[in-house]
Amino acid sequence: MIQNISRMLVLLLCLLPVAAVQAFAQQGSGLADSLSPRILFLTSGGYWEKAPESGAGDETQRGYYRLVAIRGEDNRSLLQLQEIALTSGGPELASSTGVDQINELGGYITDIRPEDSTGASTQQGFGAYIYLKTDPSVVEPETWVLYIDEFGEMLVERSSN
Repeated sequence: MIQNISRMLVLLLCLLPVAAVQAFAQQGSGLADSLSPRILFLTSGGYWEKAPESGAGDETQRGYYRLVAIRGEDNRSLLQLQEIALTSGGPELASSTGVDQINELGGYITDIRPEDSTGASTQQGFGAYIYLKTDPSVVEPETWVLYIDEFGEMLVERSSN
């Protein structure tokens, strides 16, 4: 009897990781399914750090950047830059701001690519290439670049290459 209970416990312990993986896969699918159909492209990378305000006892806040292209109501593209904070409870949206230099063009974003796809950055900041058509009949899109330096300052300009 004890031997059968032991075997059953070992079997249950072996099945726990499988159940956890299945639950995570279902959660991932649920997250993907919950995304708005208006999201065209999304890329993330780089990293940022913010020291606590003087007098505050909080730890330095850290996170990464996420760039999101959204199909607007008029079918033109809108670009949002987000800072995602890495917290003990998981990633959280820290800030979100429109990229006016791109949004004011009233174009159609055809792709977004990170400047660096090697993984974790060694320096603060972020860079991405935005491919944009202001005239849908043009074959080749314009290439724009978005850079964020180590101080969090954003520069958006037409790519020179």
